[in-house]
Amino acid sequence: MSDKDLGFDEVVARYSAIIKEEENAKAYKAGDIIPHVNAITREWLEAVLCADLPDCRVDEFHIAPVSSGTHSRHRVHLTYNEAGRRRGLPATLFTKSLPTVEHRMIAGQTKHARTESGFFNHLRPELGTLEIPRCYHSIVCDETSAALHLLEDLVATKGAEFCDFRTYVSQSEAEDMVTLLATMHGHFYDDERFNAELRWITPYDRWYLGGVKKFQMERFTTMAFQRAAEVVPDRLLARSDEVVPATLRFLEAHRSEKITFLHSDVHIGNWYRTSAGRMGLADWQCAARGHWSRDLAYVISAALTIEDRRTWERDLIRCYLEQLQSSSGERIDENDAWTFYRQQLPHAIQMWTLTLCHADYVPDMQPEAVSLAMMERMSAAIDDLEALDA
Repeated sequence: MSDKDLGFDEVVARYSAIIKEEENAKAYKAGDIIPHVNAITREWLEAVLCADLPDCRVDEFHIAPVSSGTHSRHRVHLTYNEAGRRRGLPATLFTKSLPTVEHRMIAGQTKHARTESGFFNHLRPELGTLEIPRCYHSIVCDETSAALHLLEDLVATKGAEFCDFRTYVSQSEAEDMVTLLATMHGHFYDDERFNAELRWITPYDRWYLGGVKKFQMERFTTMAFQRAAEVVPDRLLARSDEVVPATLRFLEAHRSEKITFLHSDVHIGNWYRTSAGRMGLADWQCAARGHWSRDLAYVISAALTIEDRRTWERDLIRCYLEQLQSSSGERIDENDAWTFYRQQLPHAIQMWTLTLCHADYVPDMQPEAVSLAMMERMSAAIDDLEALDA
């Protein structure tokens, strides 16, 4: 019996029992599952990092906690033998894992960890020098929902600063962000592999519709607009019950237009700025396949102040379209692009209505201040551009 056939309490009980059995687990080979960072051993690290470097050895390591949200995050500090040091093996790495029942409910049962693992193992190598973290190893267990991603420590390698809603994004940085997305979208644009080896990437419309019922979207969207009433334009607040129906109508682009690979959660908190001034994109667990406008509308409405978005959005869309054409060969009419952009704005705000207000079985994924800031920016965009009527 799969998790989808079980009730909520039964799933919790199942994961609780599994995690109890995993308490003393240790990993020694590259293919071993990592249920928690305490399972990491020197032998496992050596098998993962030195498999093609037989003269290299991991001498010592220790692990320090970083944070916990949808994943548990840690930093691994390593020392190597002389050969490992000469080859420049990383002194620190960053881990994302799912050690608790809550983590497995959020990112395991939903298959988000599997999606991110698929991205790092199969798609990231195709994207070359795009500013996206390097992954050294990623493994997921479908049966237990245990997972671990062993990632580049961007603070150490790039001097990265992770963004949040207080980060000011300049016009040149916004251009860098939409250019990254357009380059990625162009690489996978209308890719025939979506019908073959990339079928594992969930269609965006299916991903979205799954959340409509699972997260009681209409109920909690209404509650979120009321809770955020002070930051939502009055005209949109009066039409808040139209937001979910609009998103359902606007799924059509994901079904009838050419599709590509989407990050799907490009809010400002998933971006980082390197010491060289480049904007990079992390956290690929919500990736899907669908229409490019989903990512473009989301990033512009989430990353910029309201005034900057109003001033720059037309130019940013042109910048995006030029790079998409350069990367894919596809020329998209600017007026059509503007319509698609408007239509996907309600989809962007839905990521935050359900973050602000949700069922008791869904944990708080962001502080209230973040959700309110995102709703303020996105609701202004929806109101400005009359997106519900696009």
